[in-house]
This record gives sequence, structure tokens and C-alpha cells, in this order.
Amino acid sequence: MIQRFYPFLFLLLVTSVQGQQVSPRVILDTDISSDVDDVGAVAVLHALAGQGKVYILAMMVSSGDPWSGPCLDALNTWFGRPDIPIGVIKKPTVTHESKYTKEIASTYPNDLQKGENALDAVELYRQVLSSQPDGSVTIVTVGYLTNLKDLLNSDPDSISPLSGAELVRNKVQRLVCMGGKYPQGREWNLFQDSSASSEVVATWPRPITYIGYEAGLPVKTGSGLKRILEPNPVNRSYELYNNLSDRPSWDQLAVLLGATNHDSRRDNESLFEIIRGLNNVAHDGSNRWRNMADGRDGYAALLASETKLKTLVEGMMIEAVQQVLSSRR
Repeated sequence: MIQRFYPFLFLLLVTSVQGQQVSPRVILDTDISSDVDDVGAVAVLHALAGQGKVYILAMMVSSGDPWSGPCLDALNTWFGRPDIPIGVIKKPTVTHESKYTKEIASTYPNDLQKGENALDAVELYRQVLSSQPDGSVTIVTVGYLTNLKDLLNSDPDSISPLSGAELVRNKVQRLVCMGGKYPQGREWNLFQDSSASSEVVATWPRPITYIGYEAGLPVKTGSGLKRILEPNPVNRSYELYNNLSDRPSWDQLAVLLGATNHDSRRDNESLFEIIRGLNNVAHDGSNRWRNMADGRDGYAALLASETKLKTLVEGMMIEAVQQVLSSRR
């Protein structure tokens, strides 16, 4: 139905390799807790998966909120994919009190108990990556880079004879990172665990595409969910967070960017332009971009209008919810 309702998205998501369509294999790494756009991003990802445009391998939690894992599992279960494995951080880390995670986890079915029986994120990363073909995995991070730092620093073990850095080098196609401001600034995801951000940005062995604070800020979504009258965890999350008003779509845009396998300077429908270069993250989490025409990495600048992107993002969030509700009637 993406072809019917979002023809420009359908073109964006089709990547041709010798004439064949390829769906990215995606791991989502989220700090789901402090903001609600993470919930929107999960909805968009499930919409894409429902249309066969991505395959969800796993989801990781970078927040220390004990309800983040159960909330994420509750969302996946509600969207009909309860078997998506979830990894959480098993050590003290960045933690913020959430307006919605506990209620969503307590209201909607899930298999996690305050994250106590969840898998360790690094262990799950190693399991998933080691089982995938070389160069096939897209990681979309919309939170802190703590898990990715710990993955890079992980040693060979019974899961894989490769170090974490070697697994990333062999298995990951690219990393899409919602983090930073471009060309320079200081943004939440990168400064919450600034040491991890600095290390990952400097040492990640595969291409990184960033999408920054300035990209998602003007694309406001959420209020359109009011059109859905039946109870569901996406609406409830936005209701608890900001009374179903609009919120910038930082994380949703990162998911859309990660749902393409192209590496061109402009995507097929000109939603983004990729500016090549090199990123640097200081110890305080601020970043500065240096343009380089032959740079391995890039950041996404918006080419589409704010109205077009709002319609796209919010439309996918609504359709993902409505498809589940329709199937239950």
C-alpha cells in the first residue's frame, strides 16, 4: 500500500542490484525514554517492514531507563513482531525519567520484566552480526552511542572469533546516525555520552551517514494521530509526552534514511542530499563538520519541503497503527 499512498517513498526505498530489489537488514539502536520521536520511529520502521521494504534484525536500547526495553518490546508485540530480539545495557549508563515507558510497558503485553531478562546489547549485536552475510547490515542509531562503543571494544568470544571492530568491518554496510548539528553544533544524542560519541565517530570502520538536529527540527509530526480514535500504544505515548501535539521528527527521518541502500549524493526522490566529508566530536559532545568531496561519510541535508516530509512521516505512523487496528476488527 506504500505504492498507493506514498509513491515517492516507494521509489526512494527501491534499490536495484543487477535489476533485483534489495531490502536493507536493519538493527535499530534507540534511547527510547527521554523523547517520543523514538516511538514514532518504531512505528515508521514497522510500516516499512510490513511493506517488505526493510527486514528488522534486532533492536537495542541505549537508555538506562529500566522500562525502555519492556516498552520497546510492548510496541513490537503490538505491531505483530514479538520475536524481534531486544538488547539492553547491563551497566550504569545515561538514564532519564520517562513520561511514557512505564505505562506503555505496564499496559501492553511484553516478555521483558523491567529489562531484567533482556539480552545484553553487545552480546546481541555480536550474535546478530556474526549470523549475517558480509556487508549486509544497516545500523540505525537514534540515541546514545554507548552500545556501539562497547561493541567496537568487544573481544573475540564463543559467539565469534572476531573482535567487535572486525565484526563491524565485515558485516555492516553502513551506520545511519541521528546525532549532531551540521555543519557544527551540540546535540542531545552526542553529548549525553560524549566519550562514546567521540570514540565511535573517530574509529567506526564503516561508512557513517549522519542526520542532524537541524534536519528533523522543522518536520513536526504527532498531532495527526488524533484521527485514530481506538486505543493504541503510539497514540498513548504521544498523549503522555505532549498531549498528542506535534514533535520534531528527528528519529523518523533517520529510519527513512536507513531504509535505502543507495550511496548517491541525492536519493531517488530528492528527499535528502548527502554532503560528503568528515565529522569530529569534541569531549563535550559538540561536533564540527569538514566538507570533503571524496569523504567516506556524509550528512543528510533536506531537499524536500517540510510539508512533504511531515505528510510522509506522519502518514506512515498513522498507517502502521491503522493496519494493526484493522486486522483486529
